[in-house]
Amino acid sequence: MEGLTLGDVAETNATKYPDDHCLVSLTGDTRRELTFREFDDRVNQLARAFADRGVSKGDRVAVYMQNHPETLVTYYAAMKLGALPVPVNHRFKDEEVGYVLRDSGAGLCVFDADARETISTVADRGGTDIQEYLYLGDDVPGFADGFHATRETASTDRVEVVPDRLDEAALMYTSGTTGKPKGCVLTHDNVIQNSVNTVYTCNFEENEDRFLVVTPLFHVAAFALFNNTFYCGSTTYLMNDFDPVRVMEAIEAERLTGSFFVPTMSRALLNVDGFEDYDLGSFRHYMTGAAPSGEELKREVIDAFDANLYDMFGQTEMSPVTCLLDPEAALEKPDSIGKPIVNVAVKVVDDDGEEVEQGEVGRIAYRGPTAFREYLGMPEKTEEVFDDEGYFVSSDLVREDEDGFFYFVGRHDDMIISGGENIHPAEVEEVLHEHDSVAEAAVVGVPDEEWTERVKAAVVLHDGESMTPGDVTEHVGRNLADFKKPREVEFYDELPRNPSGKVLRADLE
Repeated sequence: MEGLTLGDVAETNATKYPDDHCLVSLTGDTRRELTFREFDDRVNQLARAFADRGVSKGDRVAVYMQNHPETLVTYYAAMKLGALPVPVNHRFKDEEVGYVLRDSGAGLCVFDADARETISTVADRGGTDIQEYLYLGDDVPGFADGFHATRETASTDRVEVVPDRLDEAALMYTSGTTGKPKGCVLTHDNVIQNSVNTVYTCNFEENEDRFLVVTPLFHVAAFALFNNTFYCGSTTYLMNDFDPVRVMEAIEAERLTGSFFVPTMSRALLNVDGFEDYDLGSFRHYMTGAAPSGEELKREVIDAFDANLYDMFGQTEMSPVTCLLDPEAALEKPDSIGKPIVNVAVKVVDDDGEEVEQGEVGRIAYRGPTAFREYLGMPEKTEEVFDDEGYFVSSDLVREDEDGFFYFVGRHDDMIISGGENIHPAEVEEVLHEHDSVAEAAVVGVPDEEWTERVKAAVVLHDGESMTPGDVTEHVGRNLADFKKPREVEFYDELPRNPSGKVLRADLE
């Protein structure tokens, strides 16, 4: 064996904590529990069933399912064989799912009842490499085999795990906020090292924590949260859909110790009727990210939950955490993305790859053991994003302050060029968020005959507040140069977001 793989982690947990809870599903009215031994047994069974169907090292297994225990069993069954699970966004429609299946080259697809209609349509159309389908649910469609029947007929005997930590582990697709999603190949070492970094920095406790995963498991953040908890031999609680009341009830009833919530979830939790009546004494790890939360929301969360607030920043290509704003600095530097997490080196570069001076805006670049191997089938793109020193150069624009804290300024692709001036949307958004009436704001560039692009602000107001477009423009003009003022303002009830919480800027243009 050359280093630790995810299959090794499953076997170690089954040996060390055989009767402790690995997974507790709180989906629907039925509570389901799996011990670490039961989890590993099911992983071995499904891996054997996959192998019987010809799945081997390097193959891809598409997984189009909600947050079920079977979803994670499927991921680990594939990874034990050295195959790559391909989580598919379960909110994708026919064409989007078809794209991921074709692009990944997956030969087997595992899907659940919620995905039945979409997968049936995709299967009828053909055009993918899928040879077999496994269905999790009742009344198995004619083109598929039943998931449970397939697994239960296989042996629970140990499967020989993929031996090398540098072997490919998973194919995770980027969010696709601009263009089509790209398949990021992550290794076992990438995934495990991310867990090491996070567990160390966020003070996880071995075999003690109880973490809720309510964000979708197709996204790298939820996948990582499970792996972090699993790595520690602690318990993961699963929910399919975010219901703020049910989450509050679960924190109290299950004595949960932590979870990850995007800012919109945080606001919903804080607005639950009778919030103050819930016993939240067990909750210690409040993790957030994917979008800015700002000082006001951070302060409310800290006061209400009396928990350590960890604001995380990262991306799929980095497995995913790169920077972290820790509890000590959460209110001191509330708009910062924090400092690089342990074992991740950072530099800020211009478009020519030269490092910029402290305080200047540039692209953040990372080097470390969590950096992905490649974009699937895109060697030129992969080579383009890695520099000569081995740094992955992202499209995220940041600046660094005198204390070594970094601030997200915007996406390189989101840059607005108006009248020859470069405008970073995040800079304008930060000013808008400072207004007492503004709950959320996003800034985009829209075509303009005179200026090439003009600044448009999409604004969500707090309940009961009112503003005019002129008020918005005037507020920005008091704080920033005139060329950065919005020339167009539109008010929204809520901003359009993808499942990971990122604003869909294309929908605002």
